[in-house]
Amino acid sequence: MFRRPRPTHDAQVIAVTPLTPALVRLTFHGPTLDALGVEHPTQWVKLGVPEGHSRAYTVRHLRPAEREVDIDVVLHGNGPLSRWAEVVRPGDAAVLAGPRGRRPSFEDAGHALLGADESALPAALTILEELPAHIPATLFVEVGDATGAGLPLPARDGLGVHWLTRDPALPKGGTLADALLAADVPSGTTAWLAGEAHSVATVRRHLLTDWALPRERVHSKGYWKQGEADHKE
Repeated sequence: MFRRPRPTHDAQVIAVTPLTPALVRLTFHGPTLDALGVEHPTQWVKLGVPEGHSRAYTVRHLRPAEREVDIDVVLHGNGPLSRWAEVVRPGDAAVLAGPRGRRPSFEDAGHALLGADESALPAALTILEELPAHIPATLFVEVGDATGAGLPLPARDGLGVHWLTRDPALPKGGTLADALLAADVPSGTTAWLAGEAHSVATVRRHLLTDWALPRERVHSKGYWKQGEADHKE
């Protein structure tokens, strides 16, 4: 599951909670999940199912005392884990392995710019929940339609939110990329971008060249890639 083995945890689904038409929250319980050891925002685990498939997902919430983990899964219907999440029920078994993932640093940031699609929105929300209160933040999210914009966001002062309904004439990720290419980037910005790999790379180049942000101020990750199954970056 990992090139370097990570602890694995047997778990069981105990709740399935729809968040939006495209996003469902799966709550897992397992006897060793109190030792999962999530230490910072955007960390992820490999979620493995009995059919033998596994994919990486952000740990949305960890409750060690209850030995519970929440993972939010996009219901796009194109992958084995998405199809599993459409039919999973409480009592179904799974395995969680990890966690992994680097900490995105917002130290000394004057502004946080976050860009995500549905797949990366759970990770973006973990950042917002732990971002120091004095740092203003702007969040851009591409969703399939307007019903995807109903997800509650962390309450914080200075948060600007742009829900972007996907333009069917553009490739997935194109609506988000166009919005970020046109956005103002205040001085002192630290950016975090995740979603479709090509779109993320396009915006990263724009921030590094057109806005001359230092490389250490631009965190980016292609969570998936159009036309490629189980993309890894």
